[in-house]
Amino acid sequence: MATILYPISEQERARRGEEYHQALASLRLEGLAPGGEARAIFQRYVDGELTLEQMGAEIDTLNERRIGPVRLSGD
Repeated sequence: MATILYPISEQERARRGEEYHQALASLRLEGLAPGGEARAIFQRYVDGELTLEQMGAEIDTLNERRIGPVRLSGD
């Protein structure tokens, strides 16, 4: 098990776990499902190994590696 750099309470861990399960349910309703690497990143957040910002950055990095950078139009 990895070292927890951001200790969280069991209550916070449960809240994060519930958020994760709700996000998964939402994705499934849209016919989507995160891959194994993304699920591992989400689990590290639930376990308190990552902050929300770090989790987002890791997911962005994963997506850029898999599909390339996303460019938004200026319009």
